[in-house]
Formats: sequence, C-alpha cells, structure tokens
Amino acid sequence: MVNTSLILHWHLDVSTLLLAAIFIAFFYSVTRFKRQRNNKLFAGVIILLLLLLSSPLHYLAMHAYFSAHMIIHVILLLICGPLLTLSLAGTDHPLLNRLSRFFNKNIWCAWITGVGIMWIWHIPALFDMAMANHGSFAPVFPLLQSGSLLLAGVVFSWPLLGPEEKLHTHALSGIVYLFTACVSCSLLGLLITFAPQGTYHYYHMGGSGYNPWNISHIEDSEAAGLIMWVPCCFVYLSGCLWLLYRWFISGSGVKLNNVR
Repeated sequence: MVNTSLILHWHLDVSTLLLAAIFIAFFYSVTRFKRQRNNKLFAGVIILLLLLLSSPLHYLAMHAYFSAHMIIHVILLLICGPLLTLSLAGTDHPLLNRLSRFFNKNIWCAWITGVGIMWIWHIPALFDMAMANHGSFAPVFPLLQSGSLLLAGVVFSWPLLGPEEKLHTHALSGIVYLFTACVSCSLLGLLITFAPQGTYHYYHMGGSGYNPWNISHIEDSEAAGLIMWVPCCFVYLSGCLWLLYRWFISGSGVKLNNVR
C-alpha cells in the first residue's frame, strides 16, 4: 500500500545540486557539449541522479530503511556510473586519453576503486558513524558518500566502456574482471544478509524512528543484503555474457576452430 505522507517527502538539497554541478562542470570541460548523442545520455544521468537523491526513496534511506539505502547505492554504482562513462564515448581529450591508457595498463586499480569504495561504505562502524552524524556534516557527508559511489561506478566501468574503444580491456580479461567483482559483491551481500542483529546499529535502533510499513530490523537487513547480492551479480554476469558474445562475433572465438 502506498503511504500518502511518504509521497510528499521530496527534497532537493544543496549537496545534491552541488554534486550535479561538479559532474556538469567536468563534462563540459572535456566535451564542450559537442556531441548531441553524448549530451542526451549525460542529461539523462543527471536527471536520474537528481530524482534519486531528492525522492521519497532517499528520505526512506536516511530515516527508515537500510534496504532503501542499498537500492540507492546500487543505482549510483551500477547504473549512473557506467552511463556517465558511456556519455564520454568518442571524446578526444588529453585527460581522458591519459586515464584510458592508465586503466588499460592498470586494470586492477579500477577494480580496487570500484569494489573497495563499495566495501568501505558498508563497514558497520563507519556506516553507523556517518549515518548518525549526517545532519552535523551537511552537505559534506551526502556529497562525499553519493559522489564517491558515483565516481566508483565511473572508474570501475572505465576499462570496459571508456571513451577510447581501442584501449578497452580484452573481452576475456573483462569477463574475469566482472566475475571477480560479482564474487566480491556476493560475499558482501551474504555478510549483510546474515549479519547478527544490531550490526548496523543506526537502523537497528530504528533510524530516526520513521517506519511507515512496520518492517522489522532483521527483515530490512536481510532485504538490504539480498539487494546487494542478487541485482548486482545479475548486472555483472550480464556484462560477462555481453563480453563473451562480442568476443565470439569479433572472430576471436572462430580462430580457435582453425587451430590444428
């Protein structure tokens, strides 16, 4: 059932606008809005970001449910981040070219950044400290958390979707890259799903006391873990299948039939 009071909880704060402004300024500095297709994709991502961080879902994440918080994390990391990377496709800029060459030679840096930031923000002590004090540090805390997750999604997807296609990692390396990320994501999801009651103290104590659907802490925590586990791995494994398909149609797979 839709909670009518929840629908009214729309709020566009300074940190969200500042985050959007930072990415708009960066995009303009490297593209000058020269490619219409890229501009449309980028605009779509910024609109999604503004809606996500000003919606009732964000209100639930900050005041009621760990599972709502996890949905936002997944969207920032696995949807907004890769789409921002795609919006730079074909852009010729010295900074972007250097980044592409760096991640082509040091793909492990992109993996550690993407997976590491995800893990760091879910360390219980750090998570509880940040959530309990988010009002004291506004707009620094929301900007840091949302911005770092969005940036992690951009960096993680760069070796696969970066602007310079010829520097994309090999399809088979990409499959290993995504599969190991899936394993890491599954492990984190399992740890959250089966974490002892009270591990994430902020939500165990009821957040700010708002619970429109009377969901218990343990149910909320289990749902959060499953959201981290199942949808994330679905995205990673779908990426593996896409890379495998591209490897076969490129002719690399056919060459194996000619080996005697």
